[in-house]
Amino acid sequence: MAKQKRRRRLRVGRLLALLLAAVLSVGVLAVFVSGIVRVVQEIVSPSEPAVEPGPTPTPDPTYRNSYGWQYVKEDENGFLSYEDDTYTSRLGIDVSHYQGNIDWNAVHEAGVEFAFIRAGYRGHTTGELHEDTGYRDNIQRALDADVEVAVYFFSQANGAEEAVEEANYVMELIRDYPVHVIAFDLEFERDEGRLKDTTQDACTEAAAAFCKTLNDNGYTPLVYGSVSFLTHEIRMHEIQDQTQFWLAWYDDKEPPFPYAFTIWQYSCEGTVPGIENAVDMNLLMVKK
Repeated sequence: MAKQKRRRRLRVGRLLALLLAAVLSVGVLAVFVSGIVRVVQEIVSPSEPAVEPGPTPTPDPTYRNSYGWQYVKEDENGFLSYEDDTYTSRLGIDVSHYQGNIDWNAVHEAGVEFAFIRAGYRGHTTGELHEDTGYRDNIQRALDADVEVAVYFFSQANGAEEAVEEANYVMELIRDYPVHVIAFDLEFERDEGRLKDTTQDACTEAAAAFCKTLNDNGYTPLVYGSVSFLTHEIRMHEIQDQTQFWLAWYDDKEPPFPYAFTIWQYSCEGTVPGIENAVDMNLLMVKK
């Protein structure tokens, strides 16, 4: 009986060993097959290499404003203001020698807080650069009356090279004054003048070059334009990270312009004490 039990235990042991070997063989085979499958998959569809994230793309692709135009108010003098939970406004004007002799103390007392003063211009036929004849008188007297000042340049730049020339010219004009904001005002007629055949590419390149030159020298640029100009003559999304925008729209109290802008020129026929002629009126939108 003892020998028979030992034989049975030996047979059972050998059987278990065979079963264990079979299981191990299947496991090794499975690992091997799995490895082969992964290799084949990598050859057929290789995994993408790690890529550093790039800059966040500009949405839409253009930044949009969030103004609620129901918040525009008009006072007894015809001046507009804006106030909501996010923004308030400041009243300003823009002038050149066309406004004549200005009483800046009266302008300030009327509630005007800032002024854009034309520093100069490029001739629309000759292309020559000129200082505005009223520039130095206006800027000094505005400063003396505690009106904050910025300047604009009436451009006729046909491309980047001329825009850089204009930026350098206006920076020289403001060298002796506490001016930090400079606006680029490119306007032209399609039926006459040196820019009648200009292109959207040339306008965009000019605006970009002007703004880059100012940014590189520590100034704050603005690009001025009508709804039509900013919509059709330049590609705003290409320069919106370099500058802010100054929108001209006069027809009603709700500009049909969804894109982001900082200043709204809401009238070209404003009446302000201290100025005999009509003057452009502006609202600066200030984030609270």
